[in-house]
Amino acid sequence: MSGRALLVGGCPATYHRLEAAEPPIRAALEHIGMEVVTSGMHHPDGGDATVGDYSAINHDALKDYQALVLYTTGSEAHGADVKAISDFVHGGRALIGIHNATDSFTAFPDYVKLIGGRFRTHPAQLDISVEFVDQTHPITLGLAPFTVFDELYLFADYDPKRVHLLAQTRSVDDNGPVPICWIREEGLGRVFYLSLGHNASTMEDPAWRHLFQRGVHWALGSL
Repeated sequence: MSGRALLVGGCPATYHRLEAAEPPIRAALEHIGMEVVTSGMHHPDGGDATVGDYSAINHDALKDYQALVLYTTGSEAHGADVKAISDFVHGGRALIGIHNATDSFTAFPDYVKLIGGRFRTHPAQLDISVEFVDQTHPITLGLAPFTVFDELYLFADYDPKRVHLLAQTRSVDDNGPVPICWIREEGLGRVFYLSLGHNASTMEDPAWRHLFQRGVHWALGSL
């Protein structure tokens, strides 16, 4: 598979740093033949000061990409044209959300509907046992359950009728199993979201990477 992906991430806070997340995400995408361009917020010299923004997310720039991969955080736009994300997907492209993508642009209801849910809270990090709800979908077919130590997101504005749920966990009971991975189709495009990925070690796990890569393939229509 070939194509170009724009990875946008980082945040003003000390967590969800792009410096830690970018290498495993890039490696996973490049392994399936994607060319990756990275933009977003950085912490120079590892300090608390932040440079950069999400302004790479705009209509003109997105014309050059088949996939937009979000590791962003925060309710505000931080320079992004948030409507361009919806237009990108409606026009037939792929939106890939990792972990904090559901804690992004939450001041924009159309984005929350597009991604499929909004971060509400999380417990302390724990071993999360992932079980596949739909084992016949091309993304999950033949994949074995796995466990990773990560931060588990619990969601608001999540409507199971508006997503195709692929994976969940019972490691925490949030009035039932907690959704982990889902897909959506919107207009001519597709959305793939995987809530695990707070830690770089999670994104380096072979089981996480395999699930992620299959999700990217599906979102691009190449699975």
